[in-house]
Amino acid sequence: MRPWANKNIIFGITGLIFILIGGFLSIYWPFILDHILHKELTLSPTSKAYEIWKNSSKLPVHLKIYFFNWTNPEEIENHEKKPNFVQLGPYSFLEVREKVNVTFHPENGTVSYFQRKFWRFDEKMSNGSLDDIIVQLNVVAITAARKVLTLPTMYQGAFAQLMDTMNMKLYNVKTVNELTFKGYVDHLIQLKNTVPMEGDDSPPFDRFGWFYMRNGSTLFEGHMNMETGERDFSKIGVARRWNYKDTMKFYKVPCNTVEGSGGEFWPPLRNFGDFSSPFRRDDISLFSADLCRPLTYEFKREVTHKGIQGYQFTLDHKTLNNDTKKRYPHEQARYFEPTTTTEDFFSAEPTSQSIENDEDPDVVNIGQCFCNGDCSPMGLMNITACRYGAPAFVSLPHFHKADPILRDRVIGMNPKDDEHNFYITLEPTSGIPIDVAARLQINILLQPSKFASFLKDVPTIYFPVFWFSLRAGLPDDMTCQMKMLVMTPSLMHYGSIGLLFIGSLFILGTAILCYCHHGKTGSSESSTRMSVTYPNRKAELVYMDKTDNEDPQIKSDRRLYPKL
Repeated sequence: MRPWANKNIIFGITGLIFILIGGFLSIYWPFILDHILHKELTLSPTSKAYEIWKNSSKLPVHLKIYFFNWTNPEEIENHEKKPNFVQLGPYSFLEVREKVNVTFHPENGTVSYFQRKFWRFDEKMSNGSLDDIIVQLNVVAITAARKVLTLPTMYQGAFAQLMDTMNMKLYNVKTVNELTFKGYVDHLIQLKNTVPMEGDDSPPFDRFGWFYMRNGSTLFEGHMNMETGERDFSKIGVARRWNYKDTMKFYKVPCNTVEGSGGEFWPPLRNFGDFSSPFRRDDISLFSADLCRPLTYEFKREVTHKGIQGYQFTLDHKTLNNDTKKRYPHEQARYFEPTTTTEDFFSAEPTSQSIENDEDPDVVNIGQCFCNGDCSPMGLMNITACRYGAPAFVSLPHFHKADPILRDRVIGMNPKDDEHNFYITLEPTSGIPIDVAARLQINILLQPSKFASFLKDVPTIYFPVFWFSLRAGLPDDMTCQMKMLVMTPSLMHYGSIGLLFIGSLFILGTAILCYCHHGKTGSSESSTRMSVTYPNRKAELVYMDKTDNEDPQIKSDRRLYPKL
């Protein structure tokens, strides 16, 4: 075999291999990526995501708390004076999360766990100390006065008289440490623990503090059960049960359903099996154990964080205005309980995504049943039911995105979107959160009450108490890995096209070389050989000189030719 033929065979085989590999990748790269994501992100004892999820000590975050110091509490009964607040802080705490009692359930593809949190004060990142003095509402007294209304009539007067005897005040003066983790002794709490009342659902604490007994405890966020993504990756991180139930006692149907992400995993926002498919910009939801409800986040914009493209979702109208609408099957929707609000439960306008008929009875404004009575102004979430009856309402810091009337009742609120917005940025292909800014404000509803003298002449105001900011996201040492993961679909897609193109060039080049060599060889042989045949005739082979060369020094071409 000639040398050029060997080279052509090698080139041809190489091109065929490139074409086969490119064709394989062009068809199966979505399944390969699916396998990579399943292996790396699915919650299982052997996945990389599991160790980070189980213990966040490698991903430390900071909880920053800002208190509102009330500077003119003596003027509260003067309705011409507004409460004045000065923001103090931040008081920064290093937060570490740990999952305990982790139990996998292969039969339904879920995992159950308790979450334990640890906080440690970070003086270097704080603007102030734990000994700073804060003047705030007397939350325990206000909560007690509110709960008097739920007692039998025979007890209401006696309890009101008791509070007057105790010379109850509307405000108290405490340190930051007492208001957060240390807690402080309160006479009403001591009285409750000494003389327990039937039906009292107050927590069994001997002190009051916003974070009292939470450090290192698993009792506050409850038992969570969520999807691992093992059976269906599109449902990874979805909450299924909370405290062993798929419904809650705090709200009516359908608001009592446990749904939304558990908070650390979201399903991919794009079907990576179809490279040309657009990113979904649907709402995402998060189930909050602290608020005892799911929160809806609306798509806002595309952003770039540390060089990675992300989709940013924010807490907005649908949650802050209790205006989340959802279509249910008719046989299910017609049995939902109507709300007790002024808005009819079934008269909500449809969403802009898929519902066009304003009269559709299957469209339910599920946000309305979170109100627990008359809905509060835009920007507030009523969490009284899951906070032991305390008149607690949650908003964005400084009443950002809220009804202006809330800010007009007080002095000191200065909302800014870049400082007070609550957003979650997800990487669309994997659904991994790359930047999260959790910011919420705790407010207490102050109302006049005829049962407590210290509340008789007060105005109705949503009192800001404190707000917190929790920043989390992709650490710097994992940014490169995330970039590679994000680039994998493009590398596989265009790489397969490149291999097909290169393989085709090899095959085409081999074909051209074969054609050229074959043509050259055929022409050479036809010029040096003469083949003559005469059928049915006998011939004798003799030497014949066919050249015209007369020089004896030059060798003649002598061959055997038939002699006729």
